[in-house]
Amino acid sequence: MGTTDNKPTPTEPTKLTKEQRLAQAREYAKQFKFDTLSEEDLIRLRRNAYKYAI
Repeated sequence: MGTTDNKPTPTEPTKLTKEQRLAQAREYAKQFKFDTLSEEDLIRLRRNAYKYAI
């Protein structure tokens, strides 16, 4: 009944430079497609929101 906790110790994460982290973030962001709204679309959305709020 003398069990010991043999938890593996986490390895030290490698320290990345600022440029490496930025490059990694850019690669990650390339996975996603973001649709941007034009100013007219934003105005239309805001007006519709006001209509429903009243």
